Amino acid sequence: MAVFELSVRGFSIAHEQRYAPGEVGHLVLDWQGTKLDLVCRLVRSTLWRLAKSIGEKSIYHSGLQIIESVGSAYASLRELIADRIIRAIEEQKANARGIPPLAAYMYQPGKGDLYRRCEFVDGTWRKSETTRTDQPANGFTISADTEPEHIDLLCKTWEITTAEGRRLTQLLAALSINREEGVPVRRYVP
Repeated sequence: MAVFELSVRGFSIAHEQRYAPGEVGHLVLDWQGTKLDLVCRLVRSTLWRLAKSIGEKSIYHSGLQIIESVGSAYASLRELIADRIIRAIEEQKANARGIPPLAAYMYQPGKGDLYRRCEFVDGTWRKSETTRTDQPANGFTISADTEPEHIDLLCKTWEITTAEGRRLTQLLAALSINREEGVPVRRYVP
């Protein structure tokens, strides 16, 4: 299980097992040595990525609502969120002043091992997940982490642009998933 969004009211999580909305259970998190023990209710769960082979597992995205906290978990959660907000503001200030990061210290979107290949064939888009980074002749390959609405926007842009615009789209797509880093990116995602 991985938490990818959190607030004082609940969490968004990614997980491999299917759960029914309405279930109540303990969520115990360890955040940099701080243990958070919370009772949560599953309010929604959707299939995010379907397994394509026997050895692979499907990924679900679910929303959890905090019902009660055990001990000082709620106060610790509020403190954790406050620390992240302060760090995000400090990063924005440093970025505005042109101060580069000393090193890549965070996950960089697009640098994973799974990609989405989008090919425009006979007037329709074929979209598939792949582990290959090469760019197709009539389309592009980007990170599988890219939001669906951004993929749709890229596809629409591809359809209406010129040959030079398509070449530029492929070049930018290739750069977005290239693992060879120069200067680390200053991008803080709380």
